[in-house]
Amino acid sequence: MTDKIFPAQRFMDQFARHVVNEPSRTACVFQPHGPDSALSLSYGELNQQVLERARLLVERGYRGQPLALLFPAGLDFVVNFLACLAAGVIAVPLNLSRNAQQLERTVRILGDAKTKAILTTAETREQLFEQLAELPAINLGDQAWIDEQQVGAAKDVELPLPAPDELAFVQYTSGSTDLPKGVMVSHANIIDNQLAIQQACGHSEGVIAGGWLPQFHDMGLIGHMLQPLFLGGTYVFMPPMKFVQRPRRWLELISHYRIHSSAAPNFGYEHCIKFIGEREDLSGLDLSCWKVALNGSEPVSADTMRIFAERFQPYGFSSTAFFPCYGMAETTLFVSGGPKGVGIETLAFDPAAFDSGRLQSTGEGRQVVSCGRITPRMILKVVDPESGRLADEGCIGEIWISGASIAQGYLNNLEISKQQFGARISPCDGHYYLKTGDMGFVRDNKLYITGRIKEMLILRGRNLYPYDIERTCSDHPDAAGNNGASVFTVDSNGQNRLAAIVEIRRHAFLNRNHDELRQELREAVMLAHDVALDQLLLVKPGGIPKTTSGKVRRTACRDLIAAEEAQLA
Repeated sequence: MTDKIFPAQRFMDQFARHVVNEPSRTACVFQPHGPDSALSLSYGELNQQVLERARLLVERGYRGQPLALLFPAGLDFVVNFLACLAAGVIAVPLNLSRNAQQLERTVRILGDAKTKAILTTAETREQLFEQLAELPAINLGDQAWIDEQQVGAAKDVELPLPAPDELAFVQYTSGSTDLPKGVMVSHANIIDNQLAIQQACGHSEGVIAGGWLPQFHDMGLIGHMLQPLFLGGTYVFMPPMKFVQRPRRWLELISHYRIHSSAAPNFGYEHCIKFIGEREDLSGLDLSCWKVALNGSEPVSADTMRIFAERFQPYGFSSTAFFPCYGMAETTLFVSGGPKGVGIETLAFDPAAFDSGRLQSTGEGRQVVSCGRITPRMILKVVDPESGRLADEGCIGEIWISGASIAQGYLNNLEISKQQFGARISPCDGHYYLKTGDMGFVRDNKLYITGRIKEMLILRGRNLYPYDIERTCSDHPDAAGNNGASVFTVDSNGQNRLAAIVEIRRHAFLNRNHDELRQELREAVMLAHDVALDQLLLVKPGGIPKTTSGKVRRTACRDLIAAEEAQLA
């Protein structure tokens, strides 16, 4: 084993080296149920399937064309995504869901991406046809379908060598504040970001990584799937729903396969805390192998990580394994995190100054979690979003980023791409920057994120971030938790009012007095944040609209509040 990585120009060049050097090494393991159900492919076997599918795609003339990937969690997704990279096809990974709303979203994306065909399985294809028959208003249009039954491309079909700046895939954003946008990621972007992840996490060749994250989502795709394959390691994974139904399965997966790196958004760790019972027998669990526990994709909670570490310390988990990180689809994935072995780091600030955008350190106060060290492969600046100048020392600003991992813009959206990906600092320093839309600051080359500009709540002269108030609501003993609160402002007769929707556990929702619950939540928010909730809606678990990656859809939440108000009027 060695830590030294010799990067290729394309991901598949790197993959091919591992095929030649260690063809019998296990490349990926998919565990749909328990260990006895596990399916695996060696590098040699995976490569054979990838080449067969890639030749078929080239033979059918899809070189340089966008193709949708609609797969349930499994090895088929791995084969087909890598085949797209090998064939010079632009992959468009999408969420496969039985939910009618999600299917409508998928169809809108197919139209936006102008995909020429859908890669899927024969079984999935039949299921989709059944869904579409029940939803006549949804039309997939003139799409070709390619499943595992379509084989037989000639072995002499020559595969192309895509240029590094050619598009490799399009990653659609989760759309928590907007409609989803297709982020165009090149082959060079993938390579640069794989190196950034490897360097930050301290991964060696042969690393074992994986977990339950969806394969179509950037964190699961770039971090869990491609990173171990880039390093000649093993990608181990399970269906996301298996984790949701019984979170201990994630920890058992890590323990059984000796996974070194596994990631989740903050709610994943909360889910384990809430739904792995104190009396459950975990005696066979050994988490000492888990050295990098990445926490990202949504606001990171120090309290969640501390409780998780305390809960699972008897089973070998160390709090120093925690690796809060920051990234986004527009940067391919990774921007900051680590270094490995540091664990949780926080800073505290005076709340009043913080709400006005100034940083005044205190022993106690508003806590902000470090998202780790900024990768040296990028240039990151904190900018006043109004003036475009560097933010004053000791002030919060918008995070702007430049570097080789920055994507090529948004598909079929030139104007917004120019605005977001072509920003210039005043006075100009010669670099183009991505405007992330995230607010934060940097201390000792470590990044601290305070919230999103579009989600910032400006209320009575204060800049409030919804996540802090949502966390207070979720901490109520009858709250469902797990990202089950949404806080936002609504306009009422020309004035901003603070509103919230909180998911309540089913038993409490059915049996407790709702007026008492509202009063308790309002008191908790006032005590913690010195702000009053003007409108508060209680819903059952699952009642808050969310994106495919679990982020709250605040615009849809405003519509829910408005509908409730209209009923009461």
